[in-house]
Amino acid sequence: MELNNVLLSTKQTAWEYLKNEHENPADVIPKEELDAIKKGHDAHYTALEHIRKILEKLGISYQRVYQPYAAFDEFKGRDLVIAIGGDGTILNTAHFILDKTPVLTVKSEPKSVGGLCTINYTQFEEAMKNILADKFKIEKWTRIEGKMGNKTDLALNEILIGPKYRSGAARYEIEFNGNKESHLSSGLIITTGSGSAAWYKHIAENEGIFERESGELRFIATEYATEKGYNLVKGSIKPKDSFKIKSLMSINGVASFDGDSNKRMYKFLTGNEIEIRVSDKPLHVIIPQNTGGR
Repeated sequence: MELNNVLLSTKQTAWEYLKNEHENPADVIPKEELDAIKKGHDAHYTALEHIRKILEKLGISYQRVYQPYAAFDEFKGRDLVIAIGGDGTILNTAHFILDKTPVLTVKSEPKSVGGLCTINYTQFEEAMKNILADKFKIEKWTRIEGKMGNKTDLALNEILIGPKYRSGAARYEIEFNGNKESHLSSGLIITTGSGSAAWYKHIAENEGIFERESGELRFIATEYATEKGYNLVKGSIKPKDSFKIKSLMSINGVASFDGDSNKRMYKFLTGNEIEIRVSDKPLHVIIPQNTGGR
């Protein structure tokens, strides 16, 4: 694989976030926890420096974007995007990739869950040599497309329909392949195979983890009114299926893409509708050969 235009998509660490939000983080975070956060920050930048040195050693030029301030134009025309961080970084990075640009997902902190990371940063040099030698495969991770009026967005893990605040209730109408049903629950989750290994797998009565390349979505209502005898509380959404949700929430209703509580959390109030389908834009993720896993 020829690499002339590489982009590093890097995360904002918890320490950087706290410094932006608080003049003195020690006033709001216990010392022991703050020390761990600083340690994680240092580990991430150690990994980033290691990756930069490897790229320079291999003669690969690159640019870097810092996730809180990334823009769509920065991701266009790239040979490769390297996402460095944890699952949140991968989800944020995926949001900006609307074509077949391949992505290498790299875990930078030992304590990060990194379920979406295909390699650890210590495996980066071997992975890059394999990529340059065309010793890799591409996995096409299924994504969700959510269309709300003139706005369309993608999610790699899940879309959550429900109240903005945990104390609220979710009221909505599902229309699935011609069948309609109004629900009262704590929320509705629509997940991909990637997302099935996250929050979804901990929900009672889910159908279990399924493949990232499955080409299907699954939905499940959480903490619903069982006495109502609902029929559409869970199911599988195939590429040709019609799945729509209408909000019945007069206040605080939201549709959140990949757990975002800021830019990708949309108001979803009475009468608002969202049409969900399997996206025809999967995320193209590079799996290098012989890196030994994370």
